[in-house]
Amino acid sequence: MGRFKIEFTKRAAKDYKRIPSDYKGLIDSALLKLSNGLPADIKPVIGEKDTFRLRIGKYRVLFMIIHETLLVTKIGPRGGIYK
Repeated sequence: MGRFKIEFTKRAAKDYKRIPSDYKGLIDSALLKLSNGLPADIKPVIGEKDTFRLRIGKYRVLFMIIHETLLVTKIGPRGGIYK
């Protein structure tokens, strides 16, 4: 993976605002690391086409890669993010 520009959907931006501040820093650093092409804990989401998940503690970030853009679609706790 190369360098990516990070964008949030409206839902992901709303989800991000609700996350506790200590996890926001972890999410920011993980997304920055991923956008620079460094390895991270990502896996494809089963049942979803072109959707990946990034694991950050008890939170998950779902995203898609579209050309040079990393589009964050959802952010939430592990249990309910996939529904």
